[in-house]
Amino acid sequence: MNSVLLLSNKIRNQIINTADKLLPQETSKLLIGILIGDKSEISEDIIQNFKISNLSHMLSVSGAHTAYIIMGITYILSKSKTPKKCIYIITILVLILFMFITNFTVSVTRACFMSIIVLGGRLIYRKNDFYTSISISLLIILLINPFSINEVGLQLSYLGTIGIILFNKNIEKILNKIKIHNKISKILSVTISAQIMIMPIMAFRFNTVSLTFFISNLLATPFLGINIILGFITIFVSLISFSLAKIFAIPLNLSLKALILISSFIAKFPLSSILIKTPYLISIIFIYCIVLMLNYIFTIYNSKTNLRLFQKKILKRKNIKAFLSIITIIIILFNTVSFFYLLIPKDLKIYFIDVGQGDSCLIITPNNKKILIDGGEGKTDILLSYLLDRRITSIDYVIISHFDSDHCNGLIDVIQKLNIKNILISKQAYFCDEYKNIANIINSRKIKVTFVKQGDKLNIDTNINLKIFYPPENLEYDDLNNNSIVLKITYNKFSILFTGDIEKSEQNLLNMYKNNELKSNIIKIAHHGSKTSSSQDFINAVDPEIALIGVGKNNKFGHPNKEVLERLKSINCKIYRTDIMGEIEIRVNKEGKLR
Repeated sequence: MNSVLLLSNKIRNQIINTADKLLPQETSKLLIGILIGDKSEISEDIIQNFKISNLSHMLSVSGAHTAYIIMGITYILSKSKTPKKCIYIITILVLILFMFITNFTVSVTRACFMSIIVLGGRLIYRKNDFYTSISISLLIILLINPFSINEVGLQLSYLGTIGIILFNKNIEKILNKIKIHNKISKILSVTISAQIMIMPIMAFRFNTVSLTFFISNLLATPFLGINIILGFITIFVSLISFSLAKIFAIPLNLSLKALILISSFIAKFPLSSILIKTPYLISIIFIYCIVLMLNYIFTIYNSKTNLRLFQKKILKRKNIKAFLSIITIIIILFNTVSFFYLLIPKDLKIYFIDVGQGDSCLIITPNNKKILIDGGEGKTDILLSYLLDRRITSIDYVIISHFDSDHCNGLIDVIQKLNIKNILISKQAYFCDEYKNIANIINSRKIKVTFVKQGDKLNIDTNINLKIFYPPENLEYDDLNNNSIVLKITYNKFSILFTGDIEKSEQNLLNMYKNNELKSNIIKIAHHGSKTSSSQDFINAVDPEIALIGVGKNNKFGHPNKEVLERLKSINCKIYRTDIMGEIEIRVNKEGKLR
């Protein structure tokens, strides 16, 4: 085993080093990704363009690579008059080595195991069965690592392969009927067949669907084949003559550049990446059932024997009546359940979102109005994915407490890609880069902006009001934190106070508001629990039952401060932290009871 690992690692390093020496950085890293599936050094722009243009599978070693390897070995060995059984055995050994070279990525493991099962069957004179091969390959992968069933790579790889087997012939027939050129119809039928099975999972896992996949794959597929074949040939030739390999590298570099150009070009199409809500699992199952049923019916109608059987046994009057009755019952049940669901009293829902070292809170009112306060750092698309997973594509109010990056940058994707009806911000002491960037996006999307100040009130929903406590119209500080928006949301007897990152301005609030005006059931602790905020006097004035702290695990600032935690404990306040508990969900009924 050690010798195999050493050999595979040596070959892997040889491929990487040779590609780096023969090609410019951009195309060499792309070639490494195509040949051995190592995407670690491919530029983020290229990866993003491949993803948007629906060409990500080209950066994952898969069945195409395995097919070219088998064809290459078979061609070379058959020319040397090697016995067939020896060809099969050698090919199996090379495929095992190739799995080691590519670090057993799911797609290549599937393709190699399926090919090994087919070749093994030929060795013992057994006929190949696709469903047996794919089932055994999946069983082997799951025996090695049962948790790989959750990997999106495995799901896409297997579903794409199944889609090609199920739909390819029928789709090719349809394309030929509408007189599309035979070679083009072959590429399109494979692409469409795979996409039929992949698209629902893409929607579920990535919240995107593409309507330009057929164009991108039609243009890019020939170049993928050229890059795989020419890439392996160039690497092999470099072992014999590096000077000769440089000649092969010229057309290889052009072909790789063409692939980059195609992905960049298609990624700019408006329909290349359509953002959608996360579909329900039952919806995905329903889609697959419909697609499989239509494919089955089409197959029957293109087979005279099956058509007669279908007409004889399925298309009987009583069967049609039974089918229509079942559909009617399902529709009635669905509408009845929906009607009674609407009659159930809804709670006010507060989701304090775990965005790492930052703040973000989603509030959904009983009448389904949505308020988003801050958005975290935004280093990943956590917030956008979170909202889409909750099937939210429209937000009534986005409130930006202040323009520190850990509060506002996560809103950039949200503002760009979702339907935002209103944005509330306050007057700024100065215009930081984050403010300018977000302001440009807001202007480009023509979103309504309201500048709020101390004393402003807003009725959000029935019995739900928002009051701005800070900052005043004439700003008292010249920094971002102390000019954060401080607001209170009330729902009947319940209230929650949001404090941004205020520090010194806590004293201003204490001076301005008397008679329990600051008192709230819940407080969002200012500045992530920093020692410069949450003074004992301020905590006493608010007198909360619950404190929410948005903070990243093991953050470099040491938040939340121990003294702040002790102050909260001293008034018997329950503390909920995103670094320990993740997302915090609170529901408030119309009587003001929390759960």
